[in-house]
Amino acid sequence: MELENLAQKLPEEIKTVWRQENLIAAILFLLVSIGLTILFYAMDVSLWWSAIGFGVTLLYFIIMLFVVVPFRWARWSYQIRHDEIEIQHGIIFKSRVLIPMIRVQHVETDQGPLLRRKKLVSVSISTAATVHKIEAVRAAESDALRHHILELVKVAKEDV
Repeated sequence: MELENLAQKLPEEIKTVWRQENLIAAILFLLVSIGLTILFYAMDVSLWWSAIGFGVTLLYFIIMLFVVVPFRWARWSYQIRHDEIEIQHGIIFKSRVLIPMIRVQHVETDQGPLLRRKKLVSVSISTAATVHKIEAVRAAESDALRHHILELVKVAKEDV
């Protein structure tokens, strides 16, 4: 059974942020690989092991940047209804979460330096059990979204 995407998608700018995060990780892995190459050279170990390590690292990050990021964006969606919030994400293991409004305790927004450059904000929705995250919304819309969710929570709690 294929899950249908929900009404709201993440902004396209999040793909650039995810690629930048993967690029930072790639640089760190390549620095480790260079350090291991120097160590292998000093210990007179075959440099083929370093070449294999570089190749695997490069292949992994090419796949992450050009295959996984677009699929991840295509599979990420959410919808806010008057009585619940629904979040769907995942490529291989697809997850669909329904959060009843009555269970929402508070809503937070976070913005790191990569999100800030693209004028995006992540929204965290806390319940007693866990925190659910909408990975990115536009910064201009984030306060309105947060207040909308809190208003729906107030209405849901008054109805009980």
